[in-house]
Amino acid sequence: MENICSAPQLREAEAGGQEAYTLEQLSQYCTAADLGLECACSKRQEIKIGTGTTSRKEESTVYYYARQVDDDVLALQTLNDHWLPVGKPQEITLAELVTQYQPEVDVFLKKIRPAMVELRKTIARGDRHRKNGQPYSAELEYNRALAMDEDNVRALFGLGLTYLQYGQPEKAQTVFEHLVSLDGFMDPAHKHLFNEFGIALRKQKLYDEAERYYTRALEICPDDENLYFNLGRAMYEAGKLEHAANAVRICLSLNPRHQEAAKLARAVARAQGT
Repeated sequence: MENICSAPQLREAEAGGQEAYTLEQLSQYCTAADLGLECACSKRQEIKIGTGTTSRKEESTVYYYARQVDDDVLALQTLNDHWLPVGKPQEITLAELVTQYQPEVDVFLKKIRPAMVELRKTIARGDRHRKNGQPYSAELEYNRALAMDEDNVRALFGLGLTYLQYGQPEKAQTVFEHLVSLDGFMDPAHKHLFNEFGIALRKQKLYDEAERYYTRALEICPDDENLYFNLGRAMYEAGKLEHAANAVRICLSLNPRHQEAAKLARAVARAQGT
């Protein structure tokens, strides 16, 4: 098992001049990952069982998944019943990981990593079926993924696209409402899916949903000219010419050479009679 901790991660802990952590100590936690270290850890916590006069407190072991997001910062998430990380990540330092949590290497290798691999493979199968024009198989795989992680943004994107591409806007609407309510929707890692999903909404003439979707996406990527262009196109088709003109104007301010936006700007101007 490779340890990838770099020199900055071995600097002294902030509190009280504590000695730097040794490679042996860190090797209990660190596992190689594409984007940095990742690991499982646990902590004994007091939990409340029952309600009212019959309630009692017991100590229980809570397991977590942690992944590196900076030299000395990790994102910590709890695990669901399928051993998958869920919920909004909490940031902790490497010092906090080493001093406050127990390493759980076997849990990571035997439970968490296989579950994450299976989830990725299931979503990939769904993507493949969707792109090959097999909507029922795609829906099946995405729903399998969501049974493992009900808030998985990639699976929701894929399922929503499947419904939109194959003429099931009511089902897509349900997925859409779930999707835009999630904290995970705000992750720029999903940026490549933004435009594809928004375009599919527009093609189904779901203009209100497209406007809401692009507005939400722009909260994450406020300097993305293509998001503004596609918002402008959706608003133009919806007959909201002022909204369209404003979106295209911002698009061209970000990229004056955006040829499609320039064409759309002229079309909007003609429609406005200017």
